[in-house]
Order: sequence, then C-alpha cells, then structure tokens
Amino acid sequence: MSKKGSKNEGDDIDRETWTEADRQAEHKIRMRFEYKDLIDDLIQEGQQRGLFDNLAGAGKPLDLKSDLYSNDSKLANDLMKEHNVLPQWLARRNTVSLVIEELRDKIGRHWQRHEQAYRLTQDDTRRKALSLSWRAQCRAWEEEIKGINKQIDEYNLRRPGQGMEMFKLRLDEELKRAGASRELNNQ
Repeated sequence: MSKKGSKNEGDDIDRETWTEADRQAEHKIRMRFEYKDLIDDLIQEGQQRGLFDNLAGAGKPLDLKSDLYSNDSKLANDLMKEHNVLPQWLARRNTVSLVIEELRDKIGRHWQRHEQAYRLTQDDTRRKALSLSWRAQCRAWEEEIKGINKQIDEYNLRRPGQGMEMFKLRLDEELKRAGASRELNNQ
C-alpha cells in the first residue's frame, strides 16, 4: 500500500486518500485472512464514502408487512392482473367453491320439497316413498361429496400458502347446515 502503510502495521489509516489500487490490495488481504469481518468493513467503508446517502426511502420506517418475495413474480402477477387471468390455484379454488355452493343449494331445495310433501301427506305409502327417495338422495350426495373432497385435496396440494386450505365436506354437516336430517321422520 502506498504512502499510509497497512492495517497490519497498526498505523492510523486515512482511507480517503487511498487510490483504487490501495483499496483492491487491502480487499485481497482481507479476503485471505479476515473474511468474517470483511462485510462489516466494506459496509463501514461505504458509509464513510457516502455510498449509502440519498437512498430511496431513507429516513422512512421499514414496511415489515410487505412481501419480500413479491418481486420474484411481480411481472407475471402484473400481466395476469392486467389481462384478468387468475392463477391456476385460485381458479381451482373458485371452481371448487362454486361446486360446494351448488351442492348446498341442492340439499336445501330437496329438503324443503321432501319435508313439505312428507308433512302434508296423510298417505303412509306416499310417506314411505318420500323417505326412500330422501335416503337415496342422501346416498347420491355422499358419492358427490367424495368427488368434491378429491377436488379439495387436489387444491390443497397446490395452494400457495398456509391458511388458504379448504376443508373436506361431510354429509351430516351439510344436512345440518340446511336444517335437514338423514331421515324425513326425525324432525
């Protein structure tokens, strides 16, 4: 190193007067012998030289809630948003949600029809037929729910993060949601 000596000699070093060759020579020495302190030294040197002055957002609090990884897919997300294209996982979630709502709607409508017809009829043969029809419909919904639960499993495997999972359906819970039961005469 020219003029001012080196760090190993213990002299006070005026780094502002160093040439670029001096900086590179010290950098090589630090890389060989003092690697763990190199980054701290480089940051300190950069601060002294004013490299961190006038940075964007200087003096403003950090936004710790922002997604640090959003820049990785920012372009793709911007293009999808601009062209009204949903990510595949979200489109699948919307499709499954729609199928679930349709099932819940069917259960409610069928329950109202069966329950009302059962309540209004006095004929035992008709009541038995309605009960058998209702049980058959419940069995059909159990099979439909198995298919929906497979779709839910597929979605859950592809969802991007925690807290976005969908829960599997159970017929008894869906009947309860509609105010129905498995048997027409158990009201």
